[in-house]
Amino acid sequence: MVPAPVKSAATADQMRAAMADAHTFIARSSVYQDCLAKEVEAAKTQATASGQPFEPMIEASARYKIEASKEAQERVGATANRALSAYKTGAP
Repeated sequence: MVPAPVKSAATADQMRAAMADAHTFIARSSVYQDCLAKEVEAAKTQATASGQPFEPMIEASARYKIEASKEAQERVGATANRALSAYKTGAP
């Protein structure tokens, strides 16, 4: 789940927690993306082993999910960086 954005008047503890949440989300998203890629490879291996054709929709679906996950990572990272910059400068 995407972490909630940081409030404009965050305390130091709230900012640390928000940054930790962002890092955790990004790390977990990377694991999710790796799992999707491994599922595709496993499906290809299974199809080859059983002499069946590989269903391209499996890979297309995984690619779509991976791209969506990467975009979420980028949004969370950018939001966290903006919040940290604003916190450091004292901007609301």
